[in-house]
Amino acid sequence: MREERRVSVVVLYLHPLFGEGIARLLSGEPGVDVTPVATADLERAERSLALAPDVVVFERAEPDTATDVLRFAPSALVIDVSLDPGPTFTYERHEIQTQPEEILQAIRRIRVSGGVEDTAPVGR
Repeated sequence: MREERRVSVVVLYLHPLFGEGIARLLSGEPGVDVTPVATADLERAERSLALAPDVVVFERAEPDTATDVLRFAPSALVIDVSLDPGPTFTYERHEIQTQPEEILQAIRRIRVSGGVEDTAPVGR
C-alpha cells in the first residue's frame, strides 16, 4: 500500500471571506497543510509561492492572473477560482465546477498519486 504524503496548499485571495473559508475547508482535510495569503500582501504571496507548494488555489482578479501564479509556482497544481458563476480551471486546464468538493477531489488526487503529473502549462 502506498503511503500518502502531506500536501502543501497556498490559498491566494482578494476577499477575506473567500480565502479564509477555503483555507478552513482545506485545513480540515487530513494530510493537507494550508497557508492563506491575501494577494494585497505581494511580498508574503511571493514568499509563500517560493516555498514550492503542491497546490495553489487563487481567486482570479483578471483573466491573465494565472500567468503570474504559474511563473512563481511552476510545478504546483493551480486551481483558478472566480467568485463569478461558471467553471473553475485547474493548471492542466481540466474544467471543474466551483464546488468545494471538486476542489478537495483535485487535492486528494495529488495525495494519492504523489504529485502533479503534467507540470507544463497548456496554452501559455
